[in-house]
Amino acid sequence: MTAAATAVVADRLTKVYKVYASPWGRLREAVTRRPAHVPFRALDDVSFDLPVGEGLGVVGENGAGKSTLLKIVAGVTRPTSGKLGVQGRIASILELGSGFHHEFTGRQNIRLSAAIVGLDERELRERTGDIIEFSELGPAIDQPVRSYSTGMMMRLGFSIAVQVEPDILVVDEALSVGDGYFQKKCMDRLQGFVAGGGTLLFCSHAMYYVTAFCQQAMWLRQGEVVASGPALGVVGEYERFLMAKSGESARETDESADPVSTQARIVAIRAVGAAQRRASEPWALEVEWESREEELGFHLAVGLDTADGVQVCAFATERAGLPPVRGKGSHRAVVRVRRLPMTKGDYSACVFLLDEESLHVYDRKVEANVLEIEAERFEPSLFDVPHEWELDGRRPGAHDEDAP
Repeated sequence: MTAAATAVVADRLTKVYKVYASPWGRLREAVTRRPAHVPFRALDDVSFDLPVGEGLGVVGENGAGKSTLLKIVAGVTRPTSGKLGVQGRIASILELGSGFHHEFTGRQNIRLSAAIVGLDERELRERTGDIIEFSELGPAIDQPVRSYSTGMMMRLGFSIAVQVEPDILVVDEALSVGDGYFQKKCMDRLQGFVAGGGTLLFCSHAMYYVTAFCQQAMWLRQGEVVASGPALGVVGEYERFLMAKSGESARETDESADPVSTQARIVAIRAVGAAQRRASEPWALEVEWESREEELGFHLAVGLDTADGVQVCAFATERAGLPPVRGKGSHRAVVRVRRLPMTKGDYSACVFLLDEESLHVYDRKVEANVLEIEAERFEPSLFDVPHEWELDGRRPGAHDEDAP
C-alpha cells in the first residue's frame, strides 16, 4: 500500500454470518459441537483501492452488502477473510444510534466518540463547542440519548463525525432522515469536506448524490462486485439494470424521496401555450415557486420523461451558468426549447427545486402531459437526428462541386 496516495485498500474482503433458526441454535451448536446454523455470505471477495482525497460511492439494492462493507471499513465489524488497510483517522455515520451509549447524555457521547477516534483532551475541549453548535440540539445535549428522536440522533452523529476532522469519512444512509433544513446543512458540510481534500466512502440510494460527491463508484449485488469505475458509468449501468428489472424509471424506483421542505415549495408547472406540438417546433415550460426565507438561493432542474419513465433530456439553471435566484416570496422561471428533436410521444416534466449548490432538494414535483408531440406519419424512432446519405459515392441533392 502506498501510504501517500491510498487511503483505503480492500483485498478480497469476505464476510460470512451464521444464521440460526432459533435463539437456542447457538447454544445447541456449542454443546453438541455440531453445526446448527446456515452460513450467509454478506460480502464475497470485494476488492478496491480508494485514493486519498477522492470519493467512492457504493450502490446496490437492499441486502447487497453495502452496509456490511462500510461497517468493516469503519472498524465496527471484522471480515471473515481478506485484508483491509486504512491510512489516517476515520469517522463514520452508520445506522442511527450506532456507537452511542443510550444511557449517556449527548455531551457524554461526544466525549466517548472522541476517545474512539483518538482525540486527546485538548482536541476534545476545542471541538466540543463546535459539535454542539453544529448539531443545534440546545439543552437536549445534556439529556440521555435514549430520549432522542431519530432526527436528533442523526444531528449528533453527523456533527461528531465531521467536526473531529477525519481523514476518511464513511457515510451510510443516515442522511436520509431528519428535516430538510438540517439535510441541506449536512450536504453543504459534506461538500466542503470533499472540496477540502477529504476521502469519502459514501453509500446512498440517491444516485444524484453519488455522482455529485464521488469520482468512483462500485455496484454490489448479493455481496459481489458487479461493476466498478467512474461514478457516472457505474451509476448508469446500475440504473439500466433497475429499469430492466422493474420496467420503471430507475430514478423513481431507487432514489430516496426527499421530504417537502417548509422553506420553499413548487407552486405550479405548466406548458406555455398548448402542450400539443409537432416535431421541430419550439416549446416552453413555466415553473412557479415560493420561498419563505430571504437569504435562500435556488436553482431549477427540469427533466422530460416518456410515458414509461425514461428521461430523454434535462435542463438546469446551474448547468447553464446562471446565478441562483434569491429572495423571499414568489418566483417564476421559463425554460424555452427552440426545436424539439423528438418525433412522437407524450411527456411529463419532473421539476427539482434545488439549493444554490444544486445538491439539496427543497421540493420535487412531476407534471404529466406537459408535451404531446404529434407525428404526421409512423416514426420508428424517438428522435430526429440530422443526417445525410451518400449513394455510390455521391450525395443526392449535392452539386458536383460540393462533392468531396
